[in-house]
Amino acid sequence: MQALRGIAQLRDPERFRAWLSRIAVNACRMHLRRVWSAAASAIESEHVGLPADTKSYPPLGLEEALVRLDPMHRRMLTLFYGEGLSHAEVGEALSLSPAAVKSRLHRARERLRKEMLKMMSPEQKARLDIREEAPWALRTVLLVEPEESVRESLREGLTAAGYEVVLLGTGEAALQAAAEHRGQMLILDKHCGEPNWVEALTLLQADAWARDNLPVAALVDRDERDVFLAWQAGAVICLTRPPSTKEVVKYVKGIEKAWAEGWRGKGETPPRDRKRKRR
Repeated sequence: MQALRGIAQLRDPERFRAWLSRIAVNACRMHLRRVWSAAASAIESEHVGLPADTKSYPPLGLEEALVRLDPMHRRMLTLFYGEGLSHAEVGEALSLSPAAVKSRLHRARERLRKEMLKMMSPEQKARLDIREEAPWALRTVLLVEPEESVRESLREGLTAAGYEVVLLGTGEAALQAAAEHRGQMLILDKHCGEPNWVEALTLLQADAWARDNLPVAALVDRDERDVFLAWQAGAVICLTRPPSTKEVVKYVKGIEKAWAEGWRGKGETPPRDRKRKRR
């Protein structure tokens, strides 16, 4: 419609394509400005905690923060907050279930919040009473291992490496410990009892806190199917049974380093052994 209204301004008919493309690009830019402006008040007030008189403060760089996100998360935030679509409508547009949309929106908001916090000056943070987040540190390991000899060996090795080890009897106990925000890592044997190990991993992935703060190492049989199920259910380490205590300690230290460097918040490939599917 803009092109039709402004057709008289076209001086060189041979340049029609370039002229029309420029109009389209400008229209898209104006649309995105409107969308991101509408999203700013919803996202910033909900997840950064701006005071009511926001207009008196410098802009917090929402557009720049959005650009730093991966395309899927940027698209989800734009559709939900900018376009005002429901979870079901966003899911239909992206071929996802409403439950998956809710889960991914949570991750997208968290990553956007972290990007915006990185861009804020100390003065802005002080003005908005935003405290620096404490770095993630692995201090406590939840261990579910039914075989006594393996359990004691792992406990001794991890304790000697400086970690506190909490011994748990079942997958249900692991879920309860996660719900209470106990532990920074879980080592889960596939023979953990009810619920079975795949169900336990799936339930942990459905919990926002556990997904972002409780990396899981799965101890499985030497079976390709077990390895596949462990990766699909959200394990970040997959070791075959019985595990070497030295290797478990090595991987726990690797996870501590990766999480402390922010791996969990960047949507990158997990720090698995990329050359081998199993030990």
